[in-house]
Amino acid sequence: MTMHITGAQVLHKGIFKALDLLIEGTRFVAMDEQLLVPAGTAVIDATGLFLVPGFIDVHTHGALESDFNHANAEQVAKISSFFASRGVTTYLPTILTDTPETMLRQLDVLSDPYVLAANPTIAGIHLEGPFLCPAYKGAMPGRLLRQCDVSLFRELYAASRSTMKIITLAPELEGAIALIEEAVSLGVKVSLGHSSASYEQTMTAIQAGATGATHIMNAMKLLHMHDPAILTAVLEQDVYAEMICDGFHLHPPIVRLLLKIKGYDRMLAVTDSLSATGCPNGSYQLGVQTIVVKDGDAKVADTGVRAGSTLTMDRALKNLMSFTGKPTEQLSALVSANAARMLGLEDIGELEITKRADLVALDADCRVQYTTAGGSIIHRGERYA
Repeated sequence: MTMHITGAQVLHKGIFKALDLLIEGTRFVAMDEQLLVPAGTAVIDATGLFLVPGFIDVHTHGALESDFNHANAEQVAKISSFFASRGVTTYLPTILTDTPETMLRQLDVLSDPYVLAANPTIAGIHLEGPFLCPAYKGAMPGRLLRQCDVSLFRELYAASRSTMKIITLAPELEGAIALIEEAVSLGVKVSLGHSSASYEQTMTAIQAGATGATHIMNAMKLLHMHDPAILTAVLEQDVYAEMICDGFHLHPPIVRLLLKIKGYDRMLAVTDSLSATGCPNGSYQLGVQTIVVKDGDAKVADTGVRAGSTLTMDRALKNLMSFTGKPTEQLSALVSANAARMLGLEDIGELEITKRADLVALDADCRVQYTTAGGSIIHRGERYA
């Protein structure tokens, strides 16, 4: 299929420019102020819209009453469609700590070749746990947490059919360094989180190959002038760090401070979204836990601990604009390019010739008007309905 997009402001090399885009098959093949295209080419008039790289969410537990710890193929497809309506062109369904049987089953479900073929926006799986610190468990079920176990990790990785892209673990646990080295040898990115680690323990983990931190400042030991802890190591080193920009997990000045310390090329906006996302207030499931949502804020029913979010990626971008006062062109990398770079996915995250044709068309209010993934329109908003 050949597609000509005209009239939009296109984010190219960090600047919005009036450019036409030509897509052939799955790729951008031409980009110029005015393109001559063959007769019969499908033309999309995007006048007044802003084209940015497709959003990438590396940490999400579900939406629309479906939880990736329980979802079947039909529910996964429903979630993918919902995410497309919010501009997501790549995501990692995230399985959190559960029984080994459940984790193995869901890794198998989410890596099934038929499921992946039906959901091309899935780029692999994020496993959050079960090798996490009980003192910083957050919404994790404490009774199911365990020390690092390379044998179990290998079993979980095999169940994912080698599609596991990230594992979150606590680096202070017994056996953590051996597990980090095993994961890295298999191409799995290690993200540090749900952790009471010291500065020194965290540095050792980073030296062993850990490359990121899961929902920075949430469910991790914070810094003190005499105890720098995991947070200082994450801030100091050039590792990536997720942040949940829903206004509940991080106060807006904290978001600004994190960006000032880490810069705009190492921070990833994630949703950590729950099955409650896209739904009204009420009770929902997160793995084995019951979650109660009130006014968009999700908490574990029996402890009151905050549990993931009801955030979407388009809203994350809009919140970042509100929290920082910065324009879309400065913030776009936080919802796209940084995650692509962290995952080593070189063909996405930018609007550039030869890259995969993943883009989001936004109106002036940051509302998604259409989403294209791999050259196919996967969502049409009000303007194109």
